[in-house]
Amino acid sequence: MRRELGMSIALVVMCLGLFASNPDFLGQSNAINLLRQISMLGIFAIGISFVIITGGIDLSIGSVIGLTGVLIAKISSPAAGGMGLSLWIGIPVALAVALLIGLIQGLLITRLSLQPFIVTLGGMLLLRGISQTIVEGGTLSLGGSPLLDLANGGFLEIGGDPLIPYPFLIFAAVIALGTYVLHYTVFGRYLYAIGGNRDAAAYSGIDVKRVETASYVISAGLGGVAGVCYASYIGQMSQQVGVAYELYAIAAAVLGGCSLRGGEGTVLGVVIGSAVMRVIDNGINMFQLPYVDDEGIPRTFRLDPNWTFVIIGTVILAAVILDQVAHLVQAKRNLRRAGGPAPPATPSVQPTATEKPTADA
Repeated sequence: MRRELGMSIALVVMCLGLFASNPDFLGQSNAINLLRQISMLGIFAIGISFVIITGGIDLSIGSVIGLTGVLIAKISSPAAGGMGLSLWIGIPVALAVALLIGLIQGLLITRLSLQPFIVTLGGMLLLRGISQTIVEGGTLSLGGSPLLDLANGGFLEIGGDPLIPYPFLIFAAVIALGTYVLHYTVFGRYLYAIGGNRDAAAYSGIDVKRVETASYVISAGLGGVAGVCYASYIGQMSQQVGVAYELYAIAAAVLGGCSLRGGEGTVLGVVIGSAVMRVIDNGINMFQLPYVDDEGIPRTFRLDPNWTFVIIGTVILAAVILDQVAHLVQAKRNLRRAGGPAPPATPSVQPTATEKPTADA
């Protein structure tokens, strides 16, 4: 829990610093929107953490999110270009497609022994091309679909903004279910065992292929759930929705303690990592620092939004470096313990000076 505690402290420090620079950071509108953004990222970041814990990677989750939204807009949108069918048809179909994508990718990786990086990279490009074909290079609007209430609605409305948005409730359900599956079930132990030592897991009787395939299905399924939320939040879908989302999810998982080697990570850590990523993203726009220039004119320094990917890329590299350093330190510590002085041998019982040797001696 030390990494989770450290990330929690860093998150609090960042929030306090941003609030000190701009009190609007914790204003109702920005705070609720930030909570909504954290929730939508956290949903599919938890999904991808299941894959990372097994030692795999899923680069297609951003395209799954985009394709899910595109399918919902195509099937259920009442606007031009949509089929105008019920959301009770559009959403289940889109989620079923997402689960099917995860199953196909999992089978390709486990049954044909293909590299997860290559399979999911190909899936990322293929799915994005399918989305582009469906929208014909443009956009599909959800029009006045009731789905838009999912992102904008919630409970305890004050001033027109809900204090508890619906995406947060979905996120809370995913956290509860993910925590139970990952930390309190045999399946969760299997995931850690596969990530720790795949061969040892197979020799111990774990069906490695089935469990690993299930992790990709979970990742794609939660990507589909996040796609529903993003479709309701954005309101119009194109092939650009979901681009680079997988990088945010991987960064959130790694920041939260998931090792890219596999075998490590917690749901709580992923939640904290998701919050850190979205606070950084939001903080780039909210941070401001008043100063007086050489001519005595008061001005305000703001971060350049063009630095967003520079900062996020730096954070990802820093997280990977810290993960590597932590493993090196742990390896040296284990080696030092293994090479320590041997315990003293038990002294043999010697006859005392007053004892006389027996006749046999």
